[in-house]
Amino acid sequence: MREQIGQLAGVSGVLAEKCNAIYEAAERDPDLFGPVVEYLERSENIHDASNRMRRLVDLERVRRLAPTQGRFATLVLDPPWQDESVSPNQRPPYATMTEPEIAAVPVETWALDEGHIYCHAPGPFLPMAVRLVQGWGYDFKQVLTFRKASFSMGRYFRTLDEYCVFATRGGLMLARADLPNVFEGAPGRHSEKPDSFFDLVRAASPGPYGEAFQRQARPDFTNLYTEAPAMPAMAAE
Repeated sequence: MREQIGQLAGVSGVLAEKCNAIYEAAERDPDLFGPVVEYLERSENIHDASNRMRRLVDLERVRRLAPTQGRFATLVLDPPWQDESVSPNQRPPYATMTEPEIAAVPVETWALDEGHIYCHAPGPFLPMAVRLVQGWGYDFKQVLTFRKASFSMGRYFRTLDEYCVFATRGGLMLARADLPNVFEGAPGRHSEKPDSFFDLVRAASPGPYGEAFQRQARPDFTNLYTEAPAMPAMAAE
């Protein structure tokens, strides 16, 4: 059947590898990945089927994560927002979270009585981010703007900006009074924020620093979830 799908779609190279990876995943775990094979054979859309498989793999990884123990003066969150207005095929190839799921993140167990929080949010999710930080016991103060080096996709206007909600706990002020509410750079993989953002946090807010949904390890930003064992290798992107 793999060869038949490949011939039907006229695929080669990366697409063929993705197709093979889907079938191999289903052989390892038919219950989890069998529906992905059914979708592939019904739709003949290898790209979307691969993204569905990658989301399931990432969801299994997320389910095995455990919160890190510790208290932090400054917390950074870059949630994987789930856009309910788009179909599953339009969602990113990693596990996303609804607002209630993000609200359940144990922020208050990590937060010191006085501190700062930064919560990244694309424009449509900005009201949710404000609600979240307030629900975690912080006072909303400011919106920071991430000015990108190039356009990204948008359903209405093409976006050059993303945002980051800044809030305080216990009335803690910034370390400096000369810092802008704008940082610039190019987003990395899966919307990873540029180094300029972390430089701004270091200048504005006290350590220790904790980061949830961490995309890249940094020595002074503790990953707020323990790493899960690696899943079997998948096809190249």
